[in-house]
Amino acid sequence: MGYYAQVFAVELEKIRHIIGSNDLSLLEKIKSSDLYETYESQSEDVDFEIIIRELIVNNPNSVNKKETSKFFGLFKSKPTFGLNPKYAHEYGYAMLAVCDALGFYLSDCAEVLYTGDIWKETNELFKNKGIKIDLDKMWQTENLFDIPEINDFPVISHYSKNEIEYLLSELKKINIETETKNNPDLKEFITTFRDGLQFCKDKNLEWISFIH
Repeated sequence: MGYYAQVFAVELEKIRHIIGSNDLSLLEKIKSSDLYETYESQSEDVDFEIIIRELIVNNPNSVNKKETSKFFGLFKSKPTFGLNPKYAHEYGYAMLAVCDALGFYLSDCAEVLYTGDIWKETNELFKNKGIKIDLDKMWQTENLFDIPEINDFPVISHYSKNEIEYLLSELKKINIETETKNNPDLKEFITTFRDGLQFCKDKNLEWISFIH
């Protein structure tokens, strides 16, 4: 079935500010998110809770030695600038849990936005209609957060508020019923994408995607 996009409607700056905030009260809120347990159970190399604590502290020198030992005792090497590049992908999934805790998870998108044939068909339709921003922007890794560079997955990207406005404006010009006649999967895909964008606009939030 290929890779898929998990999408969140978030206030980007609010998400960014948790990194290095030293507000450990956020830890419990993140741990209570719906998706935390999923990714905690899949974290094999290091304790997922420690990964999130690192994000919040983000600087071993800002805590006492006892706490530093507690936070990073499971790591084989000392993190650089508070975060260990070896666990870059774990920080990426931790940011996914943060977005789930502090934003809105667009679950319909996760069930529909798979990067297979329908994804390609949608991009082709967008291209034919002259839409200048397509789905593949979600494959363009952006340095949205102050974490080590991720060389594989998740691929983290976003649509800004202006890009959301543009996409919705262009999608209104498309007669989805006509363009997707006899192709219910394509119709569902485009409609789900559009509705996710509309949710972000209505809430005055940005779209952040994690492809994996």
